[in-house]
Amino acid sequence: MTTKTKVEIKADTREILGKNSQKVRRQGLIPAVVYGRKFKATAVSLDAKEFTKKVLRSGAGRNLIFSLKMSDAGKGKSVPVITHAIQRDPLDDSIIHLDLMHIIMDEKIKTRVRIELLGTPIGVKEEGGVLVHGLREVEVKCLPGEIPDKFEIDVSALKINASLHISDLKPSGKVEILSHGEEMIAQVSPPTKEEEVAPVVAVPEGAVVPEGEEGAAAVAEAAVKEKAAPGAAPAEKGAEKPAKKEKE
Repeated sequence: MTTKTKVEIKADTREILGKNSQKVRRQGLIPAVVYGRKFKATAVSLDAKEFTKKVLRSGAGRNLIFSLKMSDAGKGKSVPVITHAIQRDPLDDSIIHLDLMHIIMDEKIKTRVRIELLGTPIGVKEEGGVLVHGLREVEVKCLPGEIPDKFEIDVSALKINASLHISDLKPSGKVEILSHGEEMIAQVSPPTKEEEVAPVVAVPEGAVVPEGEEGAAAVAEAAVKEKAAPGAAPAEKGAEKPAKKEKE
């Protein structure tokens, strides 16, 4: 279940919006917006290092419920939130924006929970197969306090071509899985076979190669002729030796 912690992060309301948000990031802050069904959308900024350490590196990760201590014109209020979306820079993977959703503890919400594979498949250890990790997150619906930190699934019994799907997960009765049951989580694929490469026969320059097996034979014969001694005519198959000249 979600780790029961009392994490609190300070946030300041901000007036710098849009492209000007780069000024906020240069100060080591993350531009964010807080919203909810019963909460007016508010633009804020919070310390990037503090968010990474207290939230993302926690056991629950982005599903951690934490208090956002918001200050506006000298007034402060504590708002329970969960990380709904993280926007990252494609170049350095740094966080450039956050969507924080205000939650009501007795109302169900939708979120995504990561999937962790346990063990080494028998098809990998004994048959040389390859483990393919398919779906890495599953969408769920439940009360905020019932959100799992993660789903663990044992893959050690998987043989070649065997697989596990969303339907194989066993959540508690309080957690509803929304992802389709047939979506693949893990599969053991057969080992790849090395293809035999046919030997390359050198073709004399300017030669025309016929198609099919006859063409291949012609190429081989041409190669033999190329290796013959200079000026020597190739012997014809089945040709008779010249008769000896009789003495007069």
